[in-house]
Amino acid sequence: MSSSKNAITIGSLIQKDLKDAYFLPHKPSSYLKGYRFFNDKKYRIYDYPPSPSAFRWLMSPIYHLPAAGDEIPVLMECKPEWFLKQHWKQWLPDFPAAVVKSTDEGLQDDLPIVTREALQGIPEHKHFVHPDILYELHLKSSILDIKAPTPRHMDESAISFPCIVKIDMSSGGRGNRLVKNEIELSATLRHIREVCGWNGGIVFQELIPRIEEVPSFQFYLHKTGELFWIGTTSGGFRGFSWTVGSVDWDKQDAYEQLVYEEFTLPIKNYLQKRGYFGLVTFEVVITDHGKYLVDVNPRIGGDTTHLLLARYMALDLGLKHSAIFCYNKHNTSARKLVAKANAINNKGRGIIVVLSAADADKGCESNLSIFAKTSEEVQNLFLTITTTDYVSHL
Repeated sequence: MSSSKNAITIGSLIQKDLKDAYFLPHKPSSYLKGYRFFNDKKYRIYDYPPSPSAFRWLMSPIYHLPAAGDEIPVLMECKPEWFLKQHWKQWLPDFPAAVVKSTDEGLQDDLPIVTREALQGIPEHKHFVHPDILYELHLKSSILDIKAPTPRHMDESAISFPCIVKIDMSSGGRGNRLVKNEIELSATLRHIREVCGWNGGIVFQELIPRIEEVPSFQFYLHKTGELFWIGTTSGGFRGFSWTVGSVDWDKQDAYEQLVYEEFTLPIKNYLQKRGYFGLVTFEVVITDHGKYLVDVNPRIGGDTTHLLLARYMALDLGLKHSAIFCYNKHNTSARKLVAKANAINNKGRGIIVVLSAADADKGCESNLSIFAKTSEEVQNLFLTITTTDYVSHL
């Protein structure tokens, strides 16, 4: 149990709805053969090309552990390294260490498993919400069932250009394409359907001009209908792939009010009517002429842990600016990277939390959450941790 009222954990949110349960943070894949959560027959997802197996097995699920809490056991295929657990304990003392068990342990009883998405390898009765419903709610085409403003959707036989092509069920931005004419459209659809073997739905959406911002909003929907607002990140993208999310805690109330009536309530009503409860992330395109709902993901988000940590860092430690940096590559080992973060933190300029790190063929890869008093200092700390000639004083 957390010793700070601002150290909200994923487990504490789940436990309000499910007294006894498990949380399984692994993502599914339909292109990574040999993977434990391979959806090749049911609940297919477009994740081509698939992430490296180390990312699916280790990097992606582990970065949820720092804010998972000890209320609900976490099911994982691999456990975090000891140096990561020590790092979290040192810099997040008010967040209790997660209780980690194997997936096989979680399948031996009748307790529900809170999954990120529908998994064909997990029995239907073990899903916290029926997997058919989970899958349907994740479809891009289901957004049209929500009573909120969205970009205009088009039929494949009557497309105007430029156009955004979205695969109905995709992961990490892989299923999104911008096409500017018929030639690009034909080549894109041929690649998706013939080369990648995707036979599911495809959505065609108008391109919204003059975009000012695409924030990612997040809340927890309880069975009672009560909402707990997690927070908002201002996203950074490389193409359609989300790479970084920044947080200014002084702007959180304004962001919440910006979308509450027009988007949050319609999404909440739609999901509750379908029987869903749990974490929800949605994205809204903000322009000089309106706001449009472009994505809804009823699951734990890539920035859920960061937002929960950001609440604590801002309200308890006064570090109101932060950002999450994903898919970083370093010319050092994971263990040395964590030691480097510890040394930087000891200087008192802010706090770098290594959410996950794994050794690669050359160096290591990481996901980082960085907290400081100004956005400039957040960037400076990121440059420090990624600079190869930094000498740590241990």
